[in-house]
Amino acid sequence: MDVFINQEQGLFVESDNGGYSCLGFDVVFKHLKELVARIGEQIVGPVIESAKGTIEQYEQYCRAVSAYAKSGDTNTWFGYDTPKEVRTVLERCRKDGSVVRIFYGDTATGRDWLDECDTIGRIGRSNGVTKVPLIVPEGEHGGPAILDDCIVKIMDAKSGHVLYQHPKYYQQEFDIRVLDTPIKASRGKPYTHGVWVGGIQHANFTSHAKAAAWVGFMAGETCRPFD
Repeated sequence: MDVFINQEQGLFVESDNGGYSCLGFDVVFKHLKELVARIGEQIVGPVIESAKGTIEQYEQYCRAVSAYAKSGDTNTWFGYDTPKEVRTVLERCRKDGSVVRIFYGDTATGRDWLDECDTIGRIGRSNGVTKVPLIVPEGEHGGPAILDDCIVKIMDAKSGHVLYQHPKYYQQEFDIRVLDTPIKASRGKPYTHGVWVGGIQHANFTSHAKAAAWVGFMAGETCRPFD
């Protein structure tokens, strides 16, 4: 495998048998910090921020991952920046099979990003050396990886009980408006109503009722599909 450094985009580019994969400088750095927390600095070595983006740190990362694979650790892998409370809630829900709803956002400010997809399901776990948490829709056996270091709220999808919330969590103001000019759809009814979020037009709907249902869903007042 050959490794190239793309300084402009902050990536290690791995080339192997005609295929390519990428790892961000920050991803490698934070993975190393998490590896230190799990198997110790005596094995991983000191993780130096000034070495970020160097081939030496990439090689340190490869050695550390190899050492981790031999360590026998089978605990769920979380991002280095994932708060302890988030880790605890996700693990508890994984073990008891709870159906949850995850709200992603800016963990510096607490602002909800208003993600709609891949946010409701059971908590699963991937295979491999680093067993990352997955969001598994009901009736499925797998799903996408959870961005656990970007979680600002976790809710029990059936009871609506909030299991975790970022100390600064907030959503920008929702405002439903009638569109000045309806927008024709490729099929079905035209879009007649829009939802503005924080003063910016965010989504359009075919009726006030559908717009209100979307707002209710995004606000966490219901976890039922809005369409």
